[in-house]
Amino acid sequence: MQMRIVSCYMDGREIEPLVKAGADELYTSVPGLPSFDETYLRGITVAGAIRRIHALGKKALIAVNSQQVARDPRGLRALQRRFYELDDAGADAFIVASPSILSLLRSGSRKLRADLHLSSVQPCFNTAALRFFLRLGVKRLILPTQLAPLEARELLALCRREGVETEIFDYRFFGCVYVNGRCNLHQPRFHTFRNTSEGGALCRCGSGSPLRVRPLDAAAGRGKETAAIAGRLALRMGRGGAPRLYNAAAFYDFFRLGVGWLKYGVRKDSPEVKALRVRQLREMADLAEDLRAKYGHARARRLFIDHMTGWNKP
Repeated sequence: MQMRIVSCYMDGREIEPLVKAGADELYTSVPGLPSFDETYLRGITVAGAIRRIHALGKKALIAVNSQQVARDPRGLRALQRRFYELDDAGADAFIVASPSILSLLRSGSRKLRADLHLSSVQPCFNTAALRFFLRLGVKRLILPTQLAPLEARELLALCRREGVETEIFDYRFFGCVYVNGRCNLHQPRFHTFRNTSEGGALCRCGSGSPLRVRPLDAAAGRGKETAAIAGRLALRMGRGGAPRLYNAAAFYDFFRLGVGWLKYGVRKDSPEVKALRVRQLREMADLAEDLRAKYGHARARRLFIDHMTGWNKP
């Protein structure tokens, strides 16, 4: 089955271009439901966005993936009502991280029509954890970026047996291997540093200009090697880049293992960049499928890696 694309959107004007670019599902975050990124939909009501997405024959998802969920009983009831409102408005799925929210929905007065997806912000690393979340009603597992494909093999096998969908982030455009519910570097309220990247993410302290990393006491004759390592560190620590475990080989291995969904999730990108990235995701997933069909997995993997290594698209 063809790998499908899920993309973030944060403005009503992004919906049609993203669908045209190849997105099969669109997700956003909305006021009243706690989101890890703390940025919310603008330019359109969430009900209006859901109607527009459905009119285009696609699915509308809502991210509720904050781990910081502190509510008194009254607040929890209000949170529950907000889920019901969006469920009635036609939301197809909620992307959830906190077990407390999953438990709240399970104990509610009604069952949601929408599906529940487990966010990578709540990293699920083994089958014991996955079985726990399946009991809470999760229908899709979004794999944490810390897992290499072979490490995720048993998780993916259990998902297939249980009829649970699986999803990964695109490796080229999602640059942090540490994004999960235990990482507070992304929230300015958790630190006092001022010289950080746009948006206040401490782990992107050099994004405004190249971060200077200089090797010390390098062995004689190894200058080029250490310079290359320093360059990679500067990119990863200062301006993003592919996470440690995510590269072309990892993507193809996840594809081979049957992951069904590929996510583009850089919410702060411009509408034009979002559409461009989604088109490239569609091209990349189609390339993997075309190569597999022509050559089988072993040769297709080598060809895919070669192609992506030389792929110079912006």
